[in-house]
Amino acid sequence: MKTIAAAVAIALGTIAPASGMDGLSQYDWKNRVLVLFGDADDRNLQCQIELLQAQSSQLTERDMVVLQVSDGRVRAIHGRGGNLDAAKLRADADIQGNRFHAVLVGKDGGVKLRSNEVVGDVEMFDFIDRMPMRRAGRS
Repeated sequence: MKTIAAAVAIALGTIAPASGMDGLSQYDWKNRVLVLFGDADDRNLQCQIELLQAQSSQLTERDMVVLQVSDGRVRAIHGRGGNLDAAKLRADADIQGNRFHAVLVGKDGGVKLRSNEVVGDVEMFDFIDRMPMRRAGRS
């Protein structure tokens, strides 16, 4: 079991301390936001989107919004997108170039997870379900 947990932690990438993404402040204390960066044609980006779209009810249950940042635009994949600035989100997340990146932002506005690989739905939801707010029953 510990081996699986270690493998998941490695696959998920760096778990960062709660540094903020000001460009997403409209979601603070309401939603967890998964921001997917990459070229619109990126295979990893498309794979991540398809994986998550198949889990719409799981995303809703966890109060998640999923955003795609590609080609200078922000597009809502799940949930409401609002009026967001793609350049600001890239700067906030310190993303350069068009390679795939997934950045999970918690309800407190802090970055909880970064990955440059596709994150499996089970791993993503398990990670979220271990978050203090989720465990305390506050979705």
